[in-house]
Amino acid sequence: MVVALVWGIAVLVGIAVLGLCAFDLIGKLKRLRKDADRLLALQTRLGVLQEQVADAQRRTPGRPT
Repeated sequence: MVVALVWGIAVLVGIAVLGLCAFDLIGKLKRLRKDADRLLALQTRLGVLQEQVADAQRRTPGRPT
């Protein structure tokens, strides 16, 4: 009887721990997706800025090529 009670408590604790781990992983996944979206936006903006710099360098008079 005592062994079954201990096993039951161990199973409940295990389920609780796995639930908390899943909750934590889901939160981290959401944050990583948000960070990835922001990095993609920054990458796009960087490409635009690089094009603007290249265009400005082409228009600079007397600049050796």
